[in-house]
Amino acid sequence: MNPHRPGGERRLVIYADGAVSLKGAGAGIIVLERQQIIRLANRRLPMMTNNEAEYAGLLLALETAQSLAAAEVEICLDSEVVVGQMDGRWAVNSAKLKPLHQEACERARLLPRIAYRHVPRERNSLADALAVEAAAGRLWQSRIPLGSRQHEREA
Repeated sequence: MNPHRPGGERRLVIYADGAVSLKGAGAGIIVLERQQIIRLANRRLPMMTNNEAEYAGLLLALETAQSLAAAEVEICLDSEVVVGQMDGRWAVNSAKLKPLHQEACERARLLPRIAYRHVPRERNSLADALAVEAAAGRLWQSRIPLGSRQHEREA
């Protein structure tokens, strides 16, 4: 039984984003449980399109949700394209996005319950900032609440 939630179910809300710059690309996520940040992370990526970077943010969110044994996950993204494709409203026509979409669907099937929500860009600013940091080569990761002052920057 999971102690994080009554009944043993762990419910997470994950904000995810991707960013592209002249130096490269990056993905960033913020993980919340009971409205508290429990993890933040970002990942540097090779040059790619903005939509590919958005999918990379989604994949980082899905990997993290699985590693945290989440029973229920809501992933919030500011990319209407990714949300529309993941919930089946929009077709995936881009040859570059098809394998990323397929991988995301495969990872999502490993989670008991998942939902995708489009959020305005201004409500996703922290995940965006982490993605921009990763694109510039600055990596961050925290596995504990930020209020404890034990988050760290990875060089």
